[in-house]
Amino acid sequence: MPKAIKLTLARLKEILRRQDPPQWGKQYDPAIRATREEAPSRSRPAQVWSERLDRYCHTLSLVEQKVLLLALFNPQLFELQEQRMLATESKPHPLAGHSLATGLELPGLRGTIDVCERLDMIDRLPWIFIDHPDGTDRVPVPAPFIGDFLLFLTDDHGPYCVNWTVKASEEEFQRRPLGRRPARRAEVQEAAVRARHAIEERYYLDAGIPTVRIVDSDIPELFAQNLRSLILVQHRAAGVDASIYEEVCDRLRASLQTEQPPLEILLSVIHRHDLDLETAKALFFRALWRRDVRPELMEEVIFVDRPLRPERRDPLQVYASWFARQQA
Repeated sequence: MPKAIKLTLARLKEILRRQDPPQWGKQYDPAIRATREEAPSRSRPAQVWSERLDRYCHTLSLVEQKVLLLALFNPQLFELQEQRMLATESKPHPLAGHSLATGLELPGLRGTIDVCERLDMIDRLPWIFIDHPDGTDRVPVPAPFIGDFLLFLTDDHGPYCVNWTVKASEEEFQRRPLGRRPARRAEVQEAAVRARHAIEERYYLDAGIPTVRIVDSDIPELFAQNLRSLILVQHRAAGVDASIYEEVCDRLRASLQTEQPPLEILLSVIHRHDLDLETAKALFFRALWRRDVRPELMEEVIFVDRPLRPERRDPLQVYASWFARQQA
């Protein structure tokens, strides 16, 4: 007997409307929005603006926020689809239809029903029950799983995808977090959780897409806080003349050796170009966010009035394996 889940037919239709197929860029609409109406009751929903994607990205937990910031920090990222539906039936490769993938031969997704049958896990597939049109019975309809982040990246070989699945701790990849009541039949729940992640991994692997498991402790809080500081206001400098931006970048790069506080540089720029202080600060954060200036971000707190320290560890090298395409 299929296992029923708490999902209404109306909600399923809305997910399919948004995600079958998902749109590109600012038209993308996640299966679950980070709103009071849609986010799970015990989640921590948030929306983060991405200038590159020209839209708000939706996260449902604090660790998802950290992970999202790292994804957006990578200049190789050209698209991201969060809260993405795992289709029950076969679908084209996620890159299909994108201009960067024109002419590429891409393997398709075979769907979670096919995956579950191959893994002998069809009993792990979620279902909802709807009334039969003739009113005589209720019939089961398969429902989609929802993933965390699908990254679209490009390198010297062209575009590719990486799937990120996120939990607060490694333990949550093995079992559900305990609620107020003790878990019943813990071994059954653990088997279900492990199966859910095995299904997702196989689902994407059919299309040559690797899955990366990420937990909260993988990203230092200091580094995450620096990324939050950079992204919050850097877009406010988008309209500043390119020559002024380059001047700021040049002087900030020099300050990595001279230890001149960034604020001194910004005050000088304000007087030279008749800018306000907030715009000047946005230029500072933009230079760091776009990696045109490379201070230490993983072990040093970034303050506009304190000297920057030269980069000791490149975050994108530290996490390079998370962004790597599937190896042949």
